[in-house]
Amino acid sequence: MQALGVGVVYWPILDPLLREPGSPATVVEIEPQAFWEMSHDDRHGWRYRPNEALLDELAALPQAKLIHGVGHPVGGTVTDPLDHLNLLQDAVTQLAPAWVSEHLSLNRFERPQGGPEPLDQVEHAGFLLPPSQTPATTRVAADNLQRLRSAMDRPMAFETGVNYLRPQAGEMSDGDFFAAVAETSDCGIVLDLHNLWCNACNGRQSVDEVMARLPLERVWEVHLAGGMRHGAYWLDAHNGRIPEPVIELAARWIPKLPALGALMFEILPEHVPTLGLDEVAQELNLLQTMWALRAPRLVHVAQGRPAPPATGHSRPEDRAAVRAWECQLAAALHGEAPADAALARDPGCALLARLIQDFRRANLTRALRFTLTTLLLGLGEDDTEALLQAYARHSPPQPFAALEAEQFAAFVWGHIGHWPHLPHLCEVLAFEHALIRASVHGHSTQLHWSVDPTQVLEALEAGLLPPPLPPVHSVMHIQAT
Repeated sequence: MQALGVGVVYWPILDPLLREPGSPATVVEIEPQAFWEMSHDDRHGWRYRPNEALLDELAALPQAKLIHGVGHPVGGTVTDPLDHLNLLQDAVTQLAPAWVSEHLSLNRFERPQGGPEPLDQVEHAGFLLPPSQTPATTRVAADNLQRLRSAMDRPMAFETGVNYLRPQAGEMSDGDFFAAVAETSDCGIVLDLHNLWCNACNGRQSVDEVMARLPLERVWEVHLAGGMRHGAYWLDAHNGRIPEPVIELAARWIPKLPALGALMFEILPEHVPTLGLDEVAQELNLLQTMWALRAPRLVHVAQGRPAPPATGHSRPEDRAAVRAWECQLAAALHGEAPADAALARDPGCALLARLIQDFRRANLTRALRFTLTTLLLGLGEDDTEALLQAYARHSPPQPFAALEAEQFAAFVWGHIGHWPHLPHLCEVLAFEHALIRASVHGHSTQLHWSVDPTQVLEALEAGLLPPPLPPVHSVMHIQAT
């Protein structure tokens, strides 16, 4: 297989850069789950809904394609109760990626007191979390990777993850863990150098020590990104330019990667306007310079579905040990006392809990913008903060913004009698909740407004509570598509 070159992880805001003549990107990496939604109806129950129109557009891009999973990481034991493999298979068929990759992380916990439905028995973590770095996890992850490779019928790789936790007593080093997973699963490696540099900055193994342990011939892809300082930690924020030390690491190690097939830049869409498309193009031009450091050659990756090595099969006791770690981590993130006292004292747990909280609130801000504006303006920051904290204690994270918003809307409805003084809160919440229900459940709604809704929403858009308005009864129809 020929090397693919330099590219970027796809977001629609990057379309002009990818479609312009002479684009510096020769490969685009697509994260299909980032464009899925969850929907529910009486016939099918809960299911994922892909953006098929976007997939058609992506297939038409001139760049070579890669698929990078973000919703079903391979480092844990709790599987998604909803069918997702068929949708990923459809994306693979349509986009024909050279290989598929996933995160060596976990993002689901078992819910011990869950209800009878499969979804009730699983709690979404709200973030990609680090797995335990043990031989048991190595075997569990290898099994997960082998199953995914078999289902996708494509070569499979995993990404070296960011880990904000302190090294745990008795665990494998970062480099030994990544190497063991790669060798046991017979898979490739997506080497995220910014993740490794983050880990080193935050007190884990140095990048050079990690690289010295890796089977470099298994590195098919390198990720580079920007980050930011947050208190004592450096975060993998994907927020802008690549830090100079990461550029230096890439320049030093790229010539030593005999199977490197793609060099990718990552930036989140909300940060693109600040950096600008021209600056993104400059980062890709920088990557082209680094790409030239490797000797031209063919990239050879395993084709088809080779028989998994026998050492990759996890045992029941392996899954039990990994499940115990997941329970301890969940307890630490929930503020409960886990069996592992060192984990409870780890400041990385507090950081992860904060990042989960920030991610959830960002989803609420996107989906319930006018409701949250009304609460902030009417209650003030302190009371709104107390409300959000009470909601977080009451309700687990949801994997999609619409589901998080629907859950929060139900929570606010349960408390709305406490705020009779907030002008038009009921009408604003009913409006945004109806939009969510139309998207998630396919329900149409007829809303009644006591005043002109345009004036209410314009005031909130300007950051103001609506002034006293003349009564004007109107009916609004929210039609499900």
